Amino acid sequence: MILEIVTIQIKAGQEAAFEAAFKDASPLIASADGYISHELRRCLETKGKYINLVKWQTVEDHMVGFRESERFQQFRTIVSPFYESPSQMNHYEVVMQSPT
Repeated sequence: MILEIVTIQIKAGQEAAFEAAFKDASPLIASADGYISHELRRCLETKGKYINLVKWQTVEDHMVGFRESERFQQFRTIVSPFYESPSQMNHYEVVMQSPT
């Protein structure tokens, strides 16, 4: 499992509209092959800052299967007008987990 973390800064005053748009666009991510789950989190310290956490089976599921698809173009069209600056995206793999 790969965790994609996207850091997003939203234009001032556009937070509620962005959250609504993200909710509308979420099925586009969820329908992608290799998708596991996702969540959007709002930063408590910095107004307008969010992270989108997406779990994928593989990096290729995200970078090829989703990002090279029409669904990604639709997703970006819906949410990117709210971005103050380009988002920052990285993929992470598990190195250690707490014991269960």
